[in-house]
Amino acid sequence: MEIITVLLSSLLLIISPVGFVVDQVAENAIRSRLEDAESLEVRIDNGPSYQFLQGKVDKVRIAGRGISPIPGFRIEVAELETDPIDLAFGPLRNGEVVLDKAFQGAAHLSRTEADINTCLASPFVMERLASLKIGGLNQAQSRERDRYQIKNPTVDFLEGDRLKITVELEDLVVEEAGLFLEAETGLAIVEGDRLVLNAPSLIVNGQPAPERLITTVLGDFSNRFSLQQFDERGLTARVLNLAVMEESIDLALWVKVDPSVTAPEVSAESEQVE
Repeated sequence: MEIITVLLSSLLLIISPVGFVVDQVAENAIRSRLEDAESLEVRIDNGPSYQFLQGKVDKVRIAGRGISPIPGFRIEVAELETDPIDLAFGPLRNGEVVLDKAFQGAAHLSRTEADINTCLASPFVMERLASLKIGGLNQAQSRERDRYQIKNPTVDFLEGDRLKITVELEDLVVEEAGLFLEAETGLAIVEGDRLVLNAPSLIVNGQPAPERLITTVLGDFSNRFSLQQFDERGLTARVLNLAVMEESIDLALWVKVDPSVTAPEVSAESEQVE
């Protein structure tokens, strides 16, 4: 999603009411909004120049490697190809990026196992994991609430679209009574929007966990990770393909951004009827 955000925020520099720019300038505009990009190529296909100057582009194709939208988050391969882009001409003249029609495109992302583990160990992620607390099995006891703190998560990619996650749970109630969890599961996409777990297993401190504990830890995973939660915000995303390989995970998806996402906010005063 971050690449879509970067692209939309770069459109103002790619399309200008005083002239049009070449692919290299468009590439520089996108690079300026990234933390890092080892390689990046941008190609803009457009019709007549007057159409380009009015904020209309036939197609934008972006291909990059080693893309870092934010510090500590690296994408091995990032590719995006858009449908025609149509920006509202009036706001564009005032230096604002407002979609006149929905923005649509297909993206291909690939992340390596090493990059994901580096991200999990980054200060940004560690700080947020430290703020998350997990309850114990006996929810009736008050001391079981917010009992464990997540530490040292790692991911290993396996064959057959499966992966293994290991994590330590530090016990905040009883010292030296933490848990070491090893979870293995397959990944699948249902109806293009929900990530589901296939045949999950869980080992706690070297012992297979009972079904009750697996349900407690994994819970209603697929519903919590449904892309439909973004639909009401004007951002529609559907996964076209998900593949877990030995050293990387590949994701192909289709994205649509509704014009309402970029529409200028209307003040309460302007809505009042005299």
